Amino acid sequence: MANLPPKPDLQSGEPRPPGAPLDPNNSKPGRRRESAISKAPQPPAGEGRLLEWFYPDRSTRFIAGLFGSLVVLAVYVIRDWGFSWIGNIWLWLIALPWPFVFLLAGRNERMSAGADWLAYGKDVFVKTYELTSVKVFIDGPAPAIEMLDRHGAGLRVKTFVLQQNHELWDLVYNGILHSVHVGGAETNKRARDYLLLEFPPHLRA
Repeated sequence: MANLPPKPDLQSGEPRPPGAPLDPNNSKPGRRRESAISKAPQPPAGEGRLLEWFYPDRSTRFIAGLFGSLVVLAVYVIRDWGFSWIGNIWLWLIALPWPFVFLLAGRNERMSAGADWLAYGKDVFVKTYELTSVKVFIDGPAPAIEMLDRHGAGLRVKTFVLQQNHELWDLVYNGILHSVHVGGAETNKRARDYLLLEFPPHLRA
């Protein structure tokens, strides 16, 4: 494909790639917390510098889990028309853990990206311009993207997770475009349609 956005410089990160396509319900600008950079995954020695990162906000996750507990308690009240369930220890064990479940579930959503790499969780590192396969699948209610690079590394993650920082997703998406159109990475129909690989947003600007 002609007119691919250039690969950013490994150190300066310039020029930044254009905006990548987002999930339909993900129009809110992404954000990164400056204080979280020390918690973000760091690249291996010899790689370009870290340009964007995301680390889940623990307080937001705790509140979301607390809301889940309140929903469960509300179901108990409505179902029993009152509070006769209060003495049942097993029902409390179902209702109360959700804030801590949400906190633990978010631990692996830490991520960072450079001009040509993506690090996810504790030990996943892929070269985004050297991908051999880019596929999208439906995991439960949400699409997930699977990426494999020529070094044997890979990951499978929900697309909305990668889009929590829009600038990070822009860097990753640009690498995907180059891997597909220059490197010949394998794709499936869902990836081509969902990620707009055959007609990316910058060509419609």
